[in-house]
Amino acid sequence: MSISFRGFVESTASVSTAEELVNIFLKEIAKLGYDRMAFCLLSNHNNLGLKAGVGYINNYPDDWLSHYFENDFDRFDPVLTYGRQNLGTFSWDEMEGKMSMTKKQKVCLNLGSEAKLFNGTFTPLWGPHRFAGVSLASTEKTDACHYDAKTRDIITAYCNHFYLVFQRLQQVTKIKNEEYDNLFLSFLEKEVLTWAAQGKSDNDIADIMTISSFTVNYHFRNIFKKLKSNNRIVAISKAISLGLIHT
Repeated sequence: MSISFRGFVESTASVSTAEELVNIFLKEIAKLGYDRMAFCLLSNHNNLGLKAGVGYINNYPDDWLSHYFENDFDRFDPVLTYGRQNLGTFSWDEMEGKMSMTKKQKVCLNLGSEAKLFNGTFTPLWGPHRFAGVSLASTEKTDACHYDAKTRDIITAYCNHFYLVFQRLQQVTKIKNEEYDNLFLSFLEKEVLTWAAQGKSDNDIADIMTISSFTVNYHFRNIFKKLKSNNRIVAISKAISLGLIHT
């Protein structure tokens, strides 16, 4: 396990984009049985010029994300609430045994399981005047992960190093005065923006991608944050000029 972590550190030493970092991270956590991740900025990161946002980078099921934000789960998500009170990685199961949850929080956790987010863990990531976190989960309910004290500490190490490298990349981006060299847009964000650039409405995009219009808006909110834009025209213009989308 330690050899694998050393390899992770060496692999991330040469990355130049957030997308490369995410791909390497996903390969490593897959060795532990996890195939889902959500990296959350749980406070503004003024040092990086980034605003708070749940699921800033993630590969969670799109339907679940849509339902999550439609119901404002980010305001009372028990995982995030418990994470604010802890330093190291914890499993969602152990959190249930230690935290007195409201009815809404129990619903949030149960619906996460229905969305096939099993064996969940969360790693709080603390820094000077800022807070972030990484949730991991598996789509396999049984025999996917072996979570014990050793695995917990390895996950803590992986997530903290991910956060460290992510901040380095974003700091370079900020220093380069919005050259956006290390900007990362997910596949779905690129697809939404590409359709928008072709003049498609939210409803059109939702129909084409077979997602809800709320999910389309969710992707646009993330796009605006990443491109530091207040409207779609500016976001599309920046994305095209940076080569992030092609029309």
